[in-house]
Amino acid sequence: MLRKTSMAVVVAALALGGGQGVQAFAASPHAEAAQATQGNQPAAPMLPQAGNPAKEALEDYRRWLSKNSDRAAALAEDKARADNIITWQMPHGGFYKLPAKYAAPWDGRAPRSGWIGNGVELGTIDNDATVSEILVLADVYARSGNAAYRDSARKAMDFLLNMQYPSGGFPQVYPSRGPASYSNHVTFNDNAMVRVLLLLDAAARQEGPLAGDLFTIQQRARLQPALDRAVDFILKAQIVQDGLKTVWCAQHDPVTYAPVTGRSYELPSKSGAESALIVEFLMSRPQTPAVAEAVKAALAWYRRSAVQMKDTAFEPRASRATNTSPFVHSPGTTTWYRFYDLATDTGFFSGRLPTDTPPGVGKQYDIMKIGPESRYTYQWGGSYGTPLLAYAQSVGY
Repeated sequence: MLRKTSMAVVVAALALGGGQGVQAFAASPHAEAAQATQGNQPAAPMLPQAGNPAKEALEDYRRWLSKNSDRAAALAEDKARADNIITWQMPHGGFYKLPAKYAAPWDGRAPRSGWIGNGVELGTIDNDATVSEILVLADVYARSGNAAYRDSARKAMDFLLNMQYPSGGFPQVYPSRGPASYSNHVTFNDNAMVRVLLLLDAAARQEGPLAGDLFTIQQRARLQPALDRAVDFILKAQIVQDGLKTVWCAQHDPVTYAPVTGRSYELPSKSGAESALIVEFLMSRPQTPAVAEAVKAALAWYRRSAVQMKDTAFEPRASRATNTSPFVHSPGTTTWYRFYDLATDTGFFSGRLPTDTPPGVGKQYDIMKIGPESRYTYQWGGSYGTPLLAYAQSVGY
């Protein structure tokens, strides 16, 4: 049986999450396949990073930037957006998922977040939030030198570092939404936590636009310890099936590491979607024996014929018009389910629960048995493992 964390434990974890000791910062660029030394001990080797799909995971922020070919005009437009972003930032430093609202400044009255906890508007890492704002602010600061953008990015970085649990995981929102909220769980869902880790890693390596004096020395000192704790959480949360390590759930308990329920239709499972970026992130880390073992076990799971749907694609748009299964024949395409049973390699789907409003049908193994609202609007499958396995093959994994 899966244990759920008591709120007392969650609150205690949140209270401790931002108070980790600051360690000395030493920049250590990731040389491909390099093997440096730490003291008298050789460091773990790095895999070549060319072709690692994780390298693209932070690029979405560029869609927020001006497409004007005139550099001066583009900078003016981007500064206007960055100015607006700053006004939407909450006192704790975080942001809500509000990109459409950044076309105008906050009016001082409108809610800055869709979530409230203990009377506080909450920030989030859901839907790329806070991570994307930091990248936009950093980009515009690098081009303008305006310290207001740097200072806002610093506040947002503190928000990210402070929300991390002592166990290493990151919740969906901060501060907590309340004792019963699924948002207290460590959230790999929609790649939320891993995008934070990729940001922290890029900042630690002084990779543009996160270079220079964007972050303080004190903040930079916290980056590598935060990454180390996160890797430790990931390794401990890896799901074991029949004695073999496999992949991860979209949500895990921050203390027990167990896979847990998110929204009512996001049941404890092995995730074919979120696990891909987790593995790609681990492949960007020093390949210690523990990390290499976790990566190779997860790759072995993605390679299992039982979890693959050969010559199949997930195409909900066209299927919705004909009310047919969104899993369609597609020669040469391999698809993985979003969710698999914890104890088997059986993919499943889930409508809302019978107790929800509106009620649903719960867990099903036939996608046509869940309602159209869920069937065609949720990403139940995709070619999640294809880029991962191509990269793995290129580095000999």
